[in-house]
Amino acid sequence: MTAEDRNPNDVTPITGRRLNRRTVVRAGAGAAALAATARLAGPASAQDATPAGTPASSGFNTASLQVSGPVEIEYWQYELASKTALVNELIPEFQAANPDITVRHVNFPYDDFRQQVAAAVQAGEGPDVLNVYYGWIPAYVQQQFLVPFPEDIFPAATIESAYFPMVQAAKVGESYYALPTAVRTLALFCNMDLLAAAGVNPPTNWQETVDVAKATTVKDGDSFEVVGITWDIGGQGHNWWREALTRQNGLVPYTEDNRTLRWSEPEGVEAFEYLASFLTEHGVTQSGFQTDGATAFAAGLAALHVDGSYRVGSLANDAPDLNYAIVPLPANKEQASFASFWANTITRNAAEGDKMIASAKFIEFLSSEEVMRRWTPAVGELPARAALAADPALAANEKLAPFIDSLPFSYATFLVNEADLRQAVIDAFDQVTLNGVDAQTAVQEAQDKVQVQLDEYWATIG
Repeated sequence: MTAEDRNPNDVTPITGRRLNRRTVVRAGAGAAALAATARLAGPASAQDATPAGTPASSGFNTASLQVSGPVEIEYWQYELASKTALVNELIPEFQAANPDITVRHVNFPYDDFRQQVAAAVQAGEGPDVLNVYYGWIPAYVQQQFLVPFPEDIFPAATIESAYFPMVQAAKVGESYYALPTAVRTLALFCNMDLLAAAGVNPPTNWQETVDVAKATTVKDGDSFEVVGITWDIGGQGHNWWREALTRQNGLVPYTEDNRTLRWSEPEGVEAFEYLASFLTEHGVTQSGFQTDGATAFAAGLAALHVDGSYRVGSLANDAPDLNYAIVPLPANKEQASFASFWANTITRNAAEGDKMIASAKFIEFLSSEEVMRRWTPAVGELPARAALAADPALAANEKLAPFIDSLPFSYATFLVNEADLRQAVIDAFDQVTLNGVDAQTAVQEAQDKVQVQLDEYWATIG
């Protein structure tokens, strides 16, 4: 995962101390849990109430599964203040509805998280349920640390009908290995003061984006005072090209089985050239302007900026007076956006028996519509279930609505090694913008590097 996939509004730990594997939050099913259950029940009539912790309409099949006796499962996620706090509220509610199941909630600072998981894999220890960045799933499957979701409990057809298409990134081969509670996607941030001063509106297509960027650029000689659009390939730029611009130009960047890259096909190269042209041809942006794109936009010195839904929270904190609007990414032949998510998985520690049942029930709970409705306002991420896209409370939020509108056409990239893939794309753009290499050659070289890793991965998976 890259830094831009973290929620900048949630980087403050709940406590000031550094957490380790033995620093846990143990949630009991006591009076506080019962009180929380009563608050969530809603209707006065017990017959009409849905107990907290019991998803009424998940579409999954855990209701008939019962543990044989008391069982404890361990849940790991990296430490973000809002996520940690909300899960700490949710666990007692789940336990109240499932009194024989206890959940231990373990958090690690993000910078230590992957190392802690790696140590657990090597030692044969660790969590029963693990919250992971979706791009790590293939590697953990390869290491046999994760187990596939049982089809009779989590039918693939139900997952694919209930969730936005991006959920398919949690599928390896024929099996699903994870379910998200929330997702993130990209849209276009527009500084409305700069656009108004130039007499232009937020763009809706590729050509309008060029036109708006040209109209809003301000230079003093050769020096930029305002960039028309940010240049942030190492931020969201690589995602914008890989999943959005390629698809908008008519190219599905992977074959359906995720085994073969297609970047070097004409539509992919043309999309690459379109993005590079903002720097090389149109003169509306600069690499490293104000350090990075997010900083430039927050400072009011960039008219257009592609970023994720989590950026809304950071702008509320860092630039509360900034007059900006958000629109879906400008389209071309088609519409598309990039998506990412963290998702809950079952590890080999809970591969069978009561731990499997308890883990499945907990994941179903975290994946319920009820939890998603609470997640978005608490954490700032978007609901993963398609049914919630029309939720009036979410649709009324003018900042979140464009992201929610984009969810049906947002796609998550199948990742074997996110860091290497990202670097291959950055190197390709550097080759073109700094060294004058033609786009076809640069894209082909990037594709060849990533394809080698794909081939090696699938050779071990089968």
